[in-house]
Amino acid sequence: MNTLTQLEHDYPTFIYKTAQAYGLSKDEIHELSTDGTIKKIDRGIYIFPDYLLDEFSLISQKFSRGIFSLVSALIIHDLTDEMPLHYDLIFPQGYHLNAASLKKYHIKARYLSKKRYLLGIETAQTENGGTVQVYSKERTLLDVWESKQIQPYIKNDALKKYLASSPSAKRLKNLTEIKDELYPNSTLLKVMEVSLQ
Repeated sequence: MNTLTQLEHDYPTFIYKTAQAYGLSKDEIHELSTDGTIKKIDRGIYIFPDYLLDEFSLISQKFSRGIFSLVSALIIHDLTDEMPLHYDLIFPQGYHLNAASLKKYHIKARYLSKKRYLLGIETAQTENGGTVQVYSKERTLLDVWESKQIQPYIKNDALKKYLASSPSAKRLKNLTEIKDELYPNSTLLKVMEVSLQ
C-alpha cells in the first residue's frame, strides 16, 4: 500500500501535520490539492474526494493529546443516537490549551491525572473512516454511568446497546477492572446483572 493510499485509509480527513507524518512534503500536498486528488477545506485541513468531513478525526488530529470521552465516545462506539452539541475530550493534567481553539472546535475539555487519563485508551474508526483516540466501551460506559451531567435516558440506552452487543468475557473482565480502579462504589455491575436476568 503506497503512502497516499495508506493516508486515505487511516485519515480521509487530515491535517497538514498528519500528511507530513505520512511522508508527504508541502509541495506534494499542494500538487495533490491542485490536481484534485485531495480537497483543501481550510488552512491546513484536507479531505479525500468521496468522503464527508470527519469532525471527530479532525479534532483527534488537531488535539492529539485529547481522548474522546463521555457522549462523544458513546457516539464513536455506536452506543447512543445522540447528536453532539460539543466534543468531550480528556487531556492529561497540566496540559492546557488555548481557550479560543477549544471554543472554535466546540470542545468541552476535562483534565485528569496521568493514571486516570491513561486507563482504557483505544484507537477506533469513526463512521466516516477516520482514526481517533477514544476510551474503550467499558471505560466510556463507566464514565457515563457515574457522570452527574448526563441524562439517565442516555445512560440506560448506552447500557442496553452495550449488552445487546454481547460483550465477550474478556471485555466484561476489563469492565470490572476499570470499575475497581476508577469507580469502586459504582452500581453499574449490579444493574447489569439485573438487566441480564
